[in-house]
Amino acid sequence: MTAGISSADQILFTGTITQSVFDGTGAASNNPSLNLIQTGQTYTVTLDFADSIDVPGAFTIATTSFAVPSAPAIESGFSTGTLTVTADGANYDVSLLACLTSGSNCAVGNQLNANFRILAASLTSVNAPATGLDPPHPLDLLEDDGVTDLQGTIANYSYIGGSSIPEPGSVLLVSSVVAVILFQLERKKNV
Repeated sequence: MTAGISSADQILFTGTITQSVFDGTGAASNNPSLNLIQTGQTYTVTLDFADSIDVPGAFTIATTSFAVPSAPAIESGFSTGTLTVTADGANYDVSLLACLTSGSNCAVGNQLNANFRILAASLTSVNAPATGLDPPHPLDLLEDDGVTDLQGTIANYSYIGGSSIPEPGSVLLVSSVVAVILFQLERKKNV
């Protein structure tokens, strides 16, 4: 990353809900919109990062959201999150753990976790196939201290590199230089 430039990258993955509240899991009380989700609906998980993800490692997630637009339902009350990318031959194994702010704590069943595999060459690709690991539920959203348990498949992965955005200090510096140049040009014109 260039000094004075910030970048925000994003990972999205999608799949299908395989277990919803209608399948016997407890009803969601902290986020009632989750009660509208039905088995077979498509979900999207969106992860925002301050830095680029282009090599294996552990990465802190800036924001996390889980959405089922056709329900409509969204969960974005996550306080912390980590994405781990591990080399596995020609593949990368990707693991997510994001903790919710509601409920007792993350370890008691207030979390989103996912485990899937992509081709190593697809780490910075859009619309790459993904294979869910940890059957039968490679995606698991636990809420209300584990009473609510939504599960899903993982089928598609996308990486969206952030555009370079000048930091405020850089914009001020460039603006100041331009102002000085314009002032000098105007002054020479009037002499």
